[in-house]
Amino acid sequence: MIKKVFMIAFIVYFLTFIGCASVQANKTLNESPENVARGDPINNTLVKEYLQNVLLTPEGREVRAYTRRAFSPDNKKKFFMFHMFYVYFNNNQMEHTLVFTATPKDSEFDGCWMLDAHTDVESYNLFLNKSENPWELEEYQDSKGRKNLEMELTTEKILERMDKGYTFFGPASIRNLPWYHLLWMTLIPPPFSPEILMLFSMHTDNCTSAVLETILFKDD
Repeated sequence: MIKKVFMIAFIVYFLTFIGCASVQANKTLNESPENVARGDPINNTLVKEYLQNVLLTPEGREVRAYTRRAFSPDNKKKFFMFHMFYVYFNNNQMEHTLVFTATPKDSEFDGCWMLDAHTDVESYNLFLNKSENPWELEEYQDSKGRKNLEMELTTEKILERMDKGYTFFGPASIRNLPWYHLLWMTLIPPPFSPEILMLFSMHTDNCTSAVLETILFKDD
């Protein structure tokens, strides 16, 4: 019973906290020029063309995944609140960042893949500066400590994901919670049950789930 009450309180806090942070994020998405560009219908086309070219000329290329603060440098990274994106390199030089992102309200798309989102490029360049890292950017590693990715296989999975036409849903990353957390929460009744969120998150992504469900590591 105590565990049940604790998890209900935790999920209410989580949804409230993310919701409050998202209000300002949505306003910025709909109003700032660099973010309004996320709704451009050309984004998916440019991403697909670029990734197909990567697979045609894979020599010297690699891809890495990164995590950072969500929405702005003012938000600390937390267990449920962080941002993920890919960076593609050619001969050790960054070519593009790649992210699955929310789109402005006037866009014809509900979520899209995008190259060189303003905040991703900014956070990565500041990370390279070494003297400052306000976004708390770091290279992503899995529970086994692996960082090196299978570039071609990861790229193929991203293209497959694009073809499925996933839309954007903020809580989609609940699918990636460790199973023991999901087992803890199975006794929680609707509307806070993770099963409800998982049902709503079918065929949807956010920046985190889009990476976690397409990323493939090398067996070092």
